[in-house]
Formats: sequence, structure tokens, C-alpha cells
Amino acid sequence: MTDIVAVGGSFASGRRVRPVDLEARTRRPRLRGPGGLPWWCEILLLAALYGIYSLVRNSVGDVSEIAYRNAFSVLRFEDAWDIAWERGLNDWVQGSATLAGAVALHYATLHFLVTPAVLVWLYRRRRDQYRVVSATLMATTAVALLGFYLMPTAPPRLLSGEGFVDVMSQTAGWGWWPSSGAPASDAISNQFAAMPSLHCAWALWCGAVLFVMVRRTWVRVVGVLYPLSTFFVVMGSGNHFLLDVVAGAGLLVVVGGVVLLAARQIQTRRDVPAPA
Repeated sequence: MTDIVAVGGSFASGRRVRPVDLEARTRRPRLRGPGGLPWWCEILLLAALYGIYSLVRNSVGDVSEIAYRNAFSVLRFEDAWDIAWERGLNDWVQGSATLAGAVALHYATLHFLVTPAVLVWLYRRRRDQYRVVSATLMATTAVALLGFYLMPTAPPRLLSGEGFVDVMSQTAGWGWWPSSGAPASDAISNQFAAMPSLHCAWALWCGAVLFVMVRRTWVRVVGVLYPLSTFFVVMGSGNHFLLDVVAGAGLLVVVGGVVLLAARQIQTRRDVPAPA
């Protein structure tokens, strides 16, 4: 009705009336993030941050001697307290070809698929919480660099004489690991960045997002099972100690708490009315 009145008034005043573009009025707005950035800018931002993280992580220099010494210290501490769960898990996994293949597949794929998928879902469906929740993931990743720098640690699979089996190399016939020599990832990733386990921190972040923000029961069950299965996989494959897992989970909890507290403080300041 308003458009008709406006058109009538325009004819009365002698002005030329432009046809109403109904398609433009019904066109959906461009998908933008909480900060006003288009979705592709968000992806580029995350990719740039991960690139910087990888560069720093893999440029720690030759720390092999320190990394092995730290690894043996971690293992001796766990043995003293009888919490070296990775020993039994690794022995169980490597003893079954089926289980070893499933563990290797989980380790080689889900880490790189689930986290981006959860980020995309969070961006599209929980736009108002996206910035704070994604900031928790990125801040955890950044702080983990301090752990890699201050305490380089070799994974259990590299400790000769301790009985660990490199399950990824054991299942190399599946195509993700060379059948001999150093693992393929050694050329592109710092193998002494085991403490804390960022693999587990990311998995716990994904699980928490799914459990808290999704109402469907089966998705919430997946949110619980995914990090638990990741904890099992990283230890069973010989890639992390139990203390690596605990450190990764603890880091996420602490950093997440700090980020949420800071976000609340910022929101409180914004809600305070300005003085007249």
C-alpha cells in the first residue's frame, strides 16, 4: 500500500517513477560474519593464522636432543605413577590389523575434516557466538606454540627400546605413510611438538561446540564420543603420551575460560550507558 501511495504522489508531482524491483527486495543479503567480513574473508583469515602457526611451529630449530630427553622424562614420570596408559593402548592397537587400520584412518583424516566442518557450521548457524567460540580455538592454538617452544617433546613412537609401535607406519599400505624410513609428515611438520596435544585440544573444542550448541541427541552423543575417540587414537597410535592429552585438554579449558571472561567484560562495558 505504501508503494502505491508513493507512486500516486510521484505521478501527481510530475516525477518519473522507476519500476519497483521486486527481485532486489526479496534478494537474500550477502553472508557476512560477526565483524562484517564476507565468508571468504573469514576463511582467508583462518588460513593465514594457521599458516603463521605452522611456520612458527616448524621453525624451532634442531631440538631433537632436548625433545628425546623430555619424552623420556614424561614416560618415567608416568611409569612412576602407573599412568602410562599409552603403553597398553598401543600394544592393544598394534596387535589387531583391523583396529590399527581404524585408528590410523581416524588419526589421518578426521582431525582435518571435523574441525573445519564445525567452524563452518558455527559460522552459518550460530553467528552471534562465532567470534568468541572461534577465538577460543585460535587462542588455544597460539598459546600451544609456547609449549612447543618451551618443552619440545618426542612422541612415544620415536622412543626406541620402550616397546612402542608406530601404528601409522605399520598401516602404511593404506597410503598415508611411507613403508620405510621417516614418516612423511616429518618433512612438513615438527615431530617434536607433542606437548601439549593440539590434536586433542581441537577435538575437545569440536565436541564441546556440538554438545552445547546442538539440540539433536545423536549429534550431542557424537560431540562426546569424538574427543574421547581422539584421546584413544593419539595414544593408541603411539603419537602422544597421556600427559600430552591432559595438557591439551587443560589448555583449552583455561584459554576458553579467559576468552569467555574477556568477552563478558567487553559486553558489560558496551551495555553501560554513556553519561549524559
